[in-house]
Amino acid sequence: MYAFEIPGMRFSLPAGGDVARHRFVSIDSSSNGIAATASTPVVGVSMNQVKTGEVLEVADGIVIVEASGAVTAGAKVYSDANGMATAAGTGDAVGVAVTAATGANELITVKM
Repeated sequence: MYAFEIPGMRFSLPAGGDVARHRFVSIDSSSNGIAATASTPVVGVSMNQVKTGEVLEVADGIVIVEASGAVTAGAKVYSDANGMATAAGTGDAVGVAVTAATGANELITVKM
């Protein structure tokens, strides 16, 4: 099954670091968009790849995210240390996987 997306709200932030496309995004203390980690609140997913200081486009809703490993459709999804979707996590889930991944670096659809 192919990943698809129906973004809800879209917004842009200055990038506070390098962020790859299709990664979960958090906001740092300077209001910059950064790649999310397993312990930072997620505000959306990167729609473009950026370097520090560039404009990071962020979206929520039904979005495409790169998986860090196998993820089952219907499973709760969390951010890993690199902003990738993982089925293993602690705390609040970021969303639910709509499509599945059989391994790392596959794109999946996540309903945030």
